Amino acid sequence: MDKKKNDIIRQETEIPKEVMDKLVQNRENILNNPIKQEKKKFNIKFKKQLIITLAIVASLILIALINPQTNTAIKNALGISTDSGVVTVEEHGIQTELNLTSTYNNREITVTKFVSTKKRFAFDYQFKLDDEKLKELLEKQQSPDRKFTKFATNFQDFDIGLFVDGQTDDIRGGGMYNSTFHVEGDTFYGSVTATLNQEDIPSNAKLTLHIYKLMWQDDEELDQAFTEASKTNSPFGVDNALTYEGDWRFDIAYKPLTQTAETQFSNLSNITNPTASSDALQTTVKFITPLKNDVYPAALLYKDGVRTENQILTQLFNYETGEMALTLSISALDTSSVYTVQVNEIDDFTGEPIEEIGHFDIQNKKVPYPHSETK
Repeated sequence: MDKKKNDIIRQETEIPKEVMDKLVQNRENILNNPIKQEKKKFNIKFKKQLIITLAIVASLILIALINPQTNTAIKNALGISTDSGVVTVEEHGIQTELNLTSTYNNREITVTKFVSTKKRFAFDYQFKLDDEKLKELLEKQQSPDRKFTKFATNFQDFDIGLFVDGQTDDIRGGGMYNSTFHVEGDTFYGSVTATLNQEDIPSNAKLTLHIYKLMWQDDEELDQAFTEASKTNSPFGVDNALTYEGDWRFDIAYKPLTQTAETQFSNLSNITNPTASSDALQTTVKFITPLKNDVYPAALLYKDGVRTENQILTQLFNYETGEMALTLSISALDTSSVYTVQVNEIDDFTGEPIEEIGHFDIQNKKVPYPHSETK
């Protein structure tokens, strides 16, 4: 959307500056970053239903120490190869690299990677950074001196579409969309990952990706709007300062991956009725655990005993039934790793874990699927 609204989190009691900074950043993430382009709205008939998204996971990461044992290859990767599901796919020799170029209004964009399953897709794109206005906006956005966020951000706003070749309906349903970028020399590198609510992508589809808009705000204006709004605890927002608008089209060479796995559960503690489904890019687990109405639950994920980062894509829970659903960036092709999911009560103010609710281990079982599918 062309104008974003941001609520300011305030309390009547005095809040320490460092805590307020975290709350403001978390709120910014929730409102601006991962929730994008939700074409369909899905109705859940839970009386007390809370959806914990990537932004909440991000809030936990902000206050946690970085684990030095985190997979070095992922830490040093860029683009969609920072996603552990994509990493596993590439490690199994599945082709993700493309070199598809589309030009609109004299702006050339190239999609360099694309991968999808029925419920998730991700792609990398790039273009020549030859626009002085954009360079100026990116410098402001990535400045560590920003008042609003305390640190530079690499979020990229966008508008895209995904179609089955020959059809006119955008097949993306509701879901969580995240977009990042980095700049090297005179090239802008962007990445998009999408976790859909349903299996909206046909398994044998010949896909066409469209990029309609890339949008940037002036973060000095955003900081100033935040400063003024904070005086009266008012909502605030700014218009986009620059928009690349058109229809860049890319006919994808790779059909969605169809690999699945049978997920085995073990070492259950305070967890009942676990179920799972796993594809090449993600694993979804559902289970029941005791929940208290006055505290928030949130999960942590460990791989072979080591805390992971950014592998919990979405979290959903229901206070009344104790049901939880987690979408994890664990590929069905990863059959050697044992993952531990630990559900904790967290402080809804700081995001810090308070007490463990329950835990369980999961491991994917090999299935006789081919490694890849192409046209």
